[in-house]
Amino acid sequence: MLKQLRYGTFIFFGLLTFGGVLFIWLVVPETKRLTLEEMDILFGSMGMAQADSQRMAEISKEIGLDDVLRGVGLGGGSSGDEKPSDQIHTVVKHE
Repeated sequence: MLKQLRYGTFIFFGLLTFGGVLFIWLVVPETKRLTLEEMDILFGSMGMAQADSQRMAEISKEIGLDDVLRGVGLGGGSSGDEKPSDQIHTVVKHE
């Protein structure tokens, strides 16, 4: 069976690969040296990171993780006016 195969399959997949390279080169935007926020803007998902951090803060509060961290001294006794990202940085600073 393998002896009957010609170069058609090789050429087909070679052209398919070459077409994929052209597609990536011409259509997909460059993301090198971009921050995550800039990539959110580029791909149209603005606010996803902020929404995710807010949701994580809600989950932490719901399951009592905030109370546990305050009891250990890592929560810093947040006053409620801090952003969830500020609370995360507080935890990292104490470690």
